[in-house]
Amino acid sequence: MPSPARRPVLYVEDHPVNALLMAAILERRPELELLVATTGEEALCMAAGLHPALLLLDLGLPDCHGSRLLGLLRALPGCESVPAVAVTADINFPVEDWGFCELWPKPLNVDEVLARLDALVGTQPAPAPQLPELIAQPGPRALTSHWR
Repeated sequence: MPSPARRPVLYVEDHPVNALLMAAILERRPELELLVATTGEEALCMAAGLHPALLLLDLGLPDCHGSRLLGLLRALPGCESVPAVAVTADINFPVEDWGFCELWPKPLNVDEVLARLDALVGTQPAPAPQLPELIAQPGPRALTSHWR
């Protein structure tokens, strides 16, 4: 189950490398928590009572097509109107005909996925890490103070 402070994103993807890539991308949005299901059946079990912020569905799942799964997910409380994205290599798939709001083509473009996440669920980029004060100090003082 997701942490209460983080909003769940359900990603249904049977290829482990694609799931790892999405996990790495979502690390840049700490307010989101990625939950991965590898089959349609597992996704239905996970989604029950989840109230996800976003659904990300691969189309070529081992037990069903992602478009069929979306129809089944829409019948669950909390998933009726959640934005759903088809994540697929099939760039000609007619997403609007099946209830998806958009298509993210594989291979994923990290910057585009982050921008679309921000637009769809209202996330913000994580602040850049601060450099240690010694490195951040301008001028030679910070670098030469250790040599005196």
